[in-house]
Amino acid sequence: MRQAGVREARQNLSALLEHVREGREVLITDHGRPVARLLAPLPLSLRPFSGRRALRRQLPSFEPGLSTTLAGSAPAREVLPRAAPASGPLYLDSTALARLYLSEPGSDALERALRGRRDLTVSELAATELITAFVLRSQGVRSGPALPRLQSALIEDLDTGMFRRAEMSPRTHRTAERLAIALGGQAPVRSTVILHVALAVSADATVVVTFDPQLADACTRIGMATFP
Repeated sequence: MRQAGVREARQNLSALLEHVREGREVLITDHGRPVARLLAPLPLSLRPFSGRRALRRQLPSFEPGLSTTLAGSAPAREVLPRAAPASGPLYLDSTALARLYLSEPGSDALERALRGRRDLTVSELAATELITAFVLRSQGVRSGPALPRLQSALIEDLDTGMFRRAEMSPRTHRTAERLAIALGGQAPVRSTVILHVALAVSADATVVVTFDPQLADACTRIGMATFP
């Protein structure tokens, strides 16, 4: 990793940015103490989000919806009839994925708001949470091929570039730890909520799409916007 002091960063910013364009990371230090990193932003997704309405019709629905289960004991918020923020990128948590891949109140409205965007960011954490919640809620329910169909569609969308991918790296964990410390003196926050916020921050997202009131509250406390 390239390191540069604050003075060098001021004098040679163009050269440092060239390192970033080449895919490298630059650590900025002040008297030897790390204070910032220069990183290239995640690229846009390879293809725009086209929606999953046909898939939703093929999968079972739950009452209450899976997004409510993923949000914990608090009820999931409903989609408001308005367009998604013009600026992005947007980070989608597992409750947002549940609304897009399964039939729930507001699923069609959310899909319309996000269709055509190439700045939708999804993490493996959100994908795994969705699949795990589906398995747990399907116990005792004859879902047939629903689980492999859901898992296959989600993996396909991730692997073929419909979403930007937020990776869980050591930097993400360090960010999560700093957020936990910053939020620790306030209302209790689930560890997965902290991880989702850290993933959104690491992916340079400006908005978190969520129906989890606790996640939305944590975002608000650090100054990050949420939708809806």
